[in-house]
Amino acid sequence: MRIFLRCLTNYRTVWRVCVPIVLVTLVSPAIVLAIPLVERQLIDGVVLAQRLDLLLPVMALYSALWLAMTGVHIVNGTLRTYLGERLGQRLRQDIFTHCDTLSLAFSHREHGGRTMALFANDVPAVAGLLSGTLFSTLGSLIVLVLAAALMFDMSWQLALVVALVPPLVGGLGALVTRPLRPAARRVQEKAAELSERIQENLAGIREIVAFGREGSEGRRFWAAQGELLRLRMRLAYMDTGLQTGQTVFSLAITLVILGYGGYLVTQGLVTLGTLFAIRSLFNYMFTSVSQVFGAVGTIQKTLAAADRVYAFLDQRPAVQEYPEARTPTSVRGEIAFEQVSFSYQPGRPVLHDVSFTARPGEVVALVGPSGAGKSTVASLIARFYDPGSGRVLLDGADLRDLTLAGLRSQIGMVFQDSFLFATTIRENIAFGREGAAESEIIRAARAANVWEFVEDLPEGLDTVVGQRGVQLSEGQRQRVAIARALLRDPRVLILDEPTSALDARSEHLLQTALNALIAGRTTFVIAHRLATVARADQILVFDRGRIVEQGTQAQLLERRGLYHELYELQFGHADEAAPRPALALA
Repeated sequence: MRIFLRCLTNYRTVWRVCVPIVLVTLVSPAIVLAIPLVERQLIDGVVLAQRLDLLLPVMALYSALWLAMTGVHIVNGTLRTYLGERLGQRLRQDIFTHCDTLSLAFSHREHGGRTMALFANDVPAVAGLLSGTLFSTLGSLIVLVLAAALMFDMSWQLALVVALVPPLVGGLGALVTRPLRPAARRVQEKAAELSERIQENLAGIREIVAFGREGSEGRRFWAAQGELLRLRMRLAYMDTGLQTGQTVFSLAITLVILGYGGYLVTQGLVTLGTLFAIRSLFNYMFTSVSQVFGAVGTIQKTLAAADRVYAFLDQRPAVQEYPEARTPTSVRGEIAFEQVSFSYQPGRPVLHDVSFTARPGEVVALVGPSGAGKSTVASLIARFYDPGSGRVLLDGADLRDLTLAGLRSQIGMVFQDSFLFATTIRENIAFGREGAAESEIIRAARAANVWEFVEDLPEGLDTVVGQRGVQLSEGQRQRVAIARALLRDPRVLILDEPTSALDARSEHLLQTALNALIAGRTTFVIAHRLATVARADQILVFDRGRIVEQGTQAQLLERRGLYHELYELQFGHADEAAPRPALALA
C-alpha cells in the first residue's frame, strides 16, 4: 500500500492533464449505459408497439450515442497517452538526475544494466498504471454501480441473479492475482539480468572475440533468455487462467439471464425489450467487474516495477552537501590531508592516517605499488568520497563545508583513459565549462595541441568523435581531455597517468599541453612511471595505504627506501644519471 500511495503522488506534477481525463471518465459511463435503454425503447416502444413513426428518431438517437461514445473514446485515449508520456518523462528525469547525485560507490557496486532496465521496463509499467489502469478502473466502477441501479429499476428478479457476479468474480480474481506480484517481480529481475548481460557483452566484445568465447557467451545468453521466457510464460498462464475463468463464468450467467428472463417474459413480468436491455447491461457490468479485478492483477504486477523504481530513488548518496555549505571564493589551491583514513568496505581500510600539505602551485606526485591508495587520494580531493576519519582541506576549509559544485569547479581531472562523449570535438572541449565562448574553446584547443590534428580533419572542431572517442587515437583523446581541463581553468589539477599508454611522438606532443595545463596550479600526478615525476616539488610514496616516504626525487633516492627500490626496478642503478623526464613539470 505504501508503494501504491507513493505512485499516486506523481499526479501532483500533472494534475492539469488529469482534470479533463477525470471529467471524460465521469461522462463516458452515462453515454455507454444510455445505449441499452435506447435498445429497450426500440424493441418495446417501436417494434412491438408498431410505432414506425418513432423508428427514425430512435435510430438517430442510437447513432448519436455511438458517435458520442467513439468521440469520447478518442479524446480519452489521446489524453491518457499524453499523461502516460508526461509521467514517464518525469520518472525518467528523476532517475537520471538521481544517478548523477549518487556517489561513485554506487556506480562501482551497481551494474549499469539494472539501471537501464528501470528506464526500459519499470518506468513504462508505472506510467501505464497511472495513466491507464487507474482511470479505467474508476470508469469501470461507475459503470458497475449505474448498471446495477438500472437493473434493479427494470427487474429486481433478474438483478438479484446478476448481483452474484461481483463476489464470485472477486473471489476468482483474488485466488489468481495473489501470486501475480511476486511472479512479475521475478520477471522484472530476470529482464534486468538479461539487460546486464547484453550491456556487458557489448562492452567486452573485444575480449570475447580475442579469446574465442563467442560460442560460450552465446550459449549463456540463450540460457538466460530461456529462463526469462519460462518466467514470462508462467505469468502469462496466470493471466490466461484468469481470463478463461471470467469468460466461462460470463457465459454461464448469460445463459441464466436468458433462460430465467425468457420465463419472466412469458409470464408477463418483464418485457422483451427489458430482457435484452438487462442482458446488455450485464455485459457492460461483467466487463467492468472483469476490468476492476483485472486491474488488481495489473496493479500487483506493476507494483513490482514500482518497488524497483522507488528502491533506486530512495538510495541516498554517500557524499551529501550540507545545508550550510558555502561556495569557495578566491581559491589559492592549498590542499591538506589531516590524519585521513578511508575504506570502501567496512573493516578493509585503504588509507591509514594520511597527512600531507600541497602548497598553492606545487606539483605533488603520488607513487607506489598498485592498490597502495594513490587513486583514492585523488577521489577524496574531488570529494567523490568522504574520509572515514580525519579531514581534507582546501585553503584551510574542510571540503564537507563547501558546496559540491563550488568545490568541483576548482578541480580539473585528466585520467589515464579519458572519456569522450559521442559528439563533436568542440562539444567535448566545451564540456569543461558551460557557456564557454568560441574563442575560449579555440584557445584551449591550441594550448593543448588539439589544433595540431584538428586542422587535418575535414570538419575541424565539428568532427564527431564516436562512442568513447573511437574515431581519435589515444593521444588525440588525451589532448582533447587536456583542452577540456584547460577550459575549466581550475586551481587544483589531478593527472592520473595521462601519458602512460602513448607512443613517443604522442607523448612528446602531450608534454607541451600538460605543461601549459600545470602552470600555476596545484597539481597532483598519479604515476607509475617515475620518470614522469622527476621534477615534482614533492613526491609522496604510498604503500598499503600509508605514506611511507616523502620528499624530492633526489632526497628519496638518497634514503634508499621504497622509492629507490621502485626506481632501480625501472631504470637500473639509481646512481646513474636520471633519465630525461617524460613530463617536464616545470
